[in-house]
Amino acid sequence: MKTIENHFIRVLYFAAIILLLSGCNLTNPNAKMQTPQQLVAQQQTMMQQAVAQSGYTTPQDPNGSFTVEVRNAYGARSRIRLPLRSGICVQDALRLSKVTEQFDNMKIKLKRPTKDPRRFLPLDVQFDAEYRRVEPLNDYALHNGDYIIVTQSAGADISELMEGAANPLMGF
Repeated sequence: MKTIENHFIRVLYFAAIILLLSGCNLTNPNAKMQTPQQLVAQQQTMMQQAVAQSGYTTPQDPNGSFTVEVRNAYGARSRIRLPLRSGICVQDALRLSKVTEQFDNMKIKLKRPTKDPRRFLPLDVQFDAEYRRVEPLNDYALHNGDYIIVTQSAGADISELMEGAANPLMGF
């Protein structure tokens, strides 16, 4: 009889652990399971509320300008102020400032001004050194007052080197 009771307790204990680790919330009677579409709609609503709360608007001044700050690996800095034209993106700004001719590897940050002059919206920009271009998902349209910081990086990250070395071994 003891083995049946021990076995039942073990199964019950195991089931309780699985329920707890799966995120199942049995303590809240109002909790409902949501479909992926409902979760996406909920996330979009939250993002829209956050944008509305921040009060950020994208100013488009036809006579505006943006700045590109170039930092080399030794810490030397130079700034270039360029006029804003319609439809100009980060990749165009790099080309106009001739940064892509200077550096092979770089890290790029875009600082966008907000209504509060002491604050800005930081945006990371991914640069693909192999193709020497900004990733299309990060090729943001520029607005008046944008500040682009380009920092020369010494070389590829160790994770990129390991991935490049592992690809021939793995057959990718």
